[in-house]
Amino acid sequence: MGRITWKRSVLTDLDGIYCVEVFHTRDGLKIAAASETRGGCCKIVDFSTRAEEIVWTEPGGCMNVSQLDESGGIVGIQRFYMGARCEDAQLVRAVRGPEGWETGVLKVLPYVHRSGVVHRKDGTYVVVSTLCTHRESANDWSHPGRIQAIRLSETGEALSFQVIREGVTKNHGFWQGTLDGEEVVLIGGSEGLFRVRPGQEDGAWIVDRLLDREISDSAAGDFDGDGKDELVTFEGFHGDLAAVNKRIDGVWTTVYTLPMHFSHAIWAGQLLGRQMFAVGYRKGDGRLYLVDHTGAGYEPILLEEGVAPSNVRGFCHEGRSYVVAAARDQNQAVLYELEEN
Repeated sequence: MGRITWKRSVLTDLDGIYCVEVFHTRDGLKIAAASETRGGCCKIVDFSTRAEEIVWTEPGGCMNVSQLDESGGIVGIQRFYMGARCEDAQLVRAVRGPEGWETGVLKVLPYVHRSGVVHRKDGTYVVVSTLCTHRESANDWSHPGRIQAIRLSETGEALSFQVIREGVTKNHGFWQGTLDGEEVVLIGGSEGLFRVRPGQEDGAWIVDRLLDREISDSAAGDFDGDGKDELVTFEGFHGDLAAVNKRIDGVWTTVYTLPMHFSHAIWAGQLLGRQMFAVGYRKGDGRLYLVDHTGAGYEPILLEEGVAPSNVRGFCHEGRSYVVAAARDQNQAVLYELEEN
């Protein structure tokens, strides 16, 4: 392993940017970015040409977007405004129509905060998490959230809706990826870290708890290269510690920690030919790290200070490795092109 360096650039400007996502479509690689502010927009950036398309221009309050299909359709959250009661938060679907992007509401779902598309044998589903079910103030956690699933029709409308787990307080973290060779959704809350997987029967889901302490956000990967996946977690609700958890004698055990200050951005995946993860926090000096595992152990690489990322993603394209971060306070999507010398 050589020394990792990077070139920084601004991919796009967007007022109130909160989330970024990487879409692999039949028309090439696209980067989606969306705003959390009232009236904030969602846009798609073609990575090769940097051409931009506006998906929606209101109502804003977007907490995340995910790719619906290879055409680049979007499922996302709207009307979740920070510091507000979000009784009218909604899950939406956006597709390109003959006259541009068309957005429709799949379901109004109070406090819906995260979502992800899951393709399974019996159809396409959207797994969603609600931060809570009701609140009188920002510090009211007396009404725990839920994990739910919505089945979509072939044309994308909601067919059915089911609650697959009740009672997840501070239901914040949501990560989709591979754990132990299986496609999963990891969801964090006060009651622990939950793994969501499709069951054997149509419409069935398996939800089990991997960790029984409060976890805000998480991701997974084989970071040390031993053939077994680890979990990287934010300890506590937007807590001040990122931790790598490894199974030792069948028990998830913390083997590495990195200080955070209001932890917020997390991603794990393949970069520079191996598994790495990126983490960042929004308060204090607002650092964004890329964490690599070397012969000496875990090595945090400071990509930037002051970026205060709300979200981060990594990806590979045409033999190059990149990290893109939503720099919320700078209203920019910042791109880091990585090299190893």
